[in-house]
Amino acid sequence: MNDDSVAVFKALADDVRLGLVRRIAKSQEPRLTCDIIAECSELSALSQPTISHHIGKLVAAGVLTEVKHAQQKSYLLNIRRLEAVGIDPSKI
Repeated sequence: MNDDSVAVFKALADDVRLGLVRRIAKSQEPRLTCDIIAECSELSALSQPTISHHIGKLVAAGVLTEVKHAQQKSYLLNIRRLEAVGIDPSKI
């Protein structure tokens, strides 16, 4: 297993990050940061900085793709990256 694969698996090994990925994976459209934070804040006691930190870890590992729109960012599941390390995105 190479370092790239390890980074993906480490990012997904955290329950919070896996939950974020599952929420983002449900949508075929990019998810705005504010929508993700609002949804996750309602479901748990996580603060906005904590959720942003976890999203940053997922982006750094290549699990999520980040797209910047003026003052907002949106996120999509990086399907190619997940498939490259042997993860079936439809089963997340």
